[in-house]
Amino acid sequence: MLSDTEQLSDLISAIYDTAFDHSRWPDALERTALFMNATGATFVAHDAARKEGNPVYTYGGDAALNERYFSETVKFNPALVPISLYREPGEVFHLTELVPIEEVRRSRLFKDWMEPSDWGDFTHALVEKSGTRFSTFGVAHPLSRSPATDAVKDRLRLLVPHVLRAAQISNTMQLQRVEVDGMTATLDALGAAAFLVRAEGDYAYANPSGLKFLAEAELLAELDGKLRPTGADAAKLLRAAVQASATDLALANQPVAIPLGSYAGDVWIAHVVSLRQGSRRQAGRRYDAVAAIFIHRAEVRRPTLVQVITAQFKLTAAEARVLFAILAAEGVAETAGVLGIAEETVKTHLKRIYAKTGAGGQAELFKLLLAYANPMVG
Repeated sequence: MLSDTEQLSDLISAIYDTAFDHSRWPDALERTALFMNATGATFVAHDAARKEGNPVYTYGGDAALNERYFSETVKFNPALVPISLYREPGEVFHLTELVPIEEVRRSRLFKDWMEPSDWGDFTHALVEKSGTRFSTFGVAHPLSRSPATDAVKDRLRLLVPHVLRAAQISNTMQLQRVEVDGMTATLDALGAAAFLVRAEGDYAYANPSGLKFLAEAELLAELDGKLRPTGADAAKLLRAAVQASATDLALANQPVAIPLGSYAGDVWIAHVVSLRQGSRRQAGRRYDAVAAIFIHRAEVRRPTLVQVITAQFKLTAAEARVLFAILAAEGVAETAGVLGIAEETVKTHLKRIYAKTGAGGQAELFKLLLAYANPMVG
């Protein structure tokens, strides 16, 4: 039987392996559910405005009910707008913090999906957010242990930094799987600068974007074949990260993000990832490399569509929930059922929304949403 520390270490390693081999996500989610003493785990994407869901990866629950959720029941999820509006990547939260548990249990979401699955609460972390779309990683709790406790949030927080980094690495690589024979062609095609580094610190490979960054950015120099950031702190961190990748398997499970400085008006970050663990070993074997370094612009988070409209018209949280729910539902009655509130409450919020936005009805509200939505964003 693994100790708690050993279980956590193995789980973190499994999470990083998903960045290089997406087929490992079901195993990582099963381990997550075990570590969290939960009955299910998910890595899913949603669109708060369209009330759509995408089951990226799931573990646990009834497969038919899960499929029905993403095709139908998702539009009754009262938490989508609050997540899009009030949560930022990295934050950990319970479903019942966003929507009171009494409302959850009156909602269609609960009656059609959660209760039949014996799920009473969820603990999630927001992974990515863009426009009205977002993705979450988290677990489902049985009815007997719901609402979930703060101790559960603390436990999930141990995993969140690693999930965020794995997602960033995966996005940078734009790969489903790194194969040895296709390694050079794949890295050559990346827009991000990529380097493969040996144990001695010299780089064995640099893609075209990496060579260009090295020549132009003035944030990174080459000294005797070794990469050296021009900033002293960054140089120290990079040396330590490569050394850890080569000599310490425990530290190798902890990829680091190193700020390099500003260039061309952007802040640049270097992610150092060990190639000594799991499926990642295949990526470095051809070059005798112990670590991969990916350099890219730091992400600048922009307000979501929900945030923009809410701020522009000074809507309350309850008004924002009603606004985006009624755009997806068919009338006041269905909106009330989706949110688990009374029809009169929906009507009251609608009157206030009309007064604040100047809209004369649901059709004008929909036009308002379209006017604020930029199809080139997100």
